[in-house]
Amino acid sequence: MSNPYLIKVRDGVDFRGRGVLVKRLVHPTTLGSKNLAVSVAFHGPGEEVQRHKHDYEEAYFVVQGEGVMTVGDSEEFTITRYDCVYTPADTYHWTKCSGDEPLVLVCAITPPP
Repeated sequence: MSNPYLIKVRDGVDFRGRGVLVKRLVHPTTLGSKNLAVSVAFHGPGEEVQRHKHDYEEAYFVVQGEGVMTVGDSEEFTITRYDCVYTPADTYHWTKCSGDEPLVLVCAITPPP
């Protein structure tokens, strides 16, 4: 019997709309969430998510690797393991893997896209 509240990363829905592999885990299309989305983004060395904005809030938690990021008008800053970054709605942001190993981010979004 499967658990309706559990999803493995390997079973997440692939999304590549921003330039890197994103596995949608908690999402209306996976577990039927209404107000929350949680995904894992995998950036290979040198890969980046294009500068973009959207009408929902987003938080990133770095699980592995090193990268650089901008949020709004901020200067480019370094992100490393266990850092957390908040991106307000309607705010441009950009992320790039700057290290030799993959940059892995957990992304929490509300409401889900």
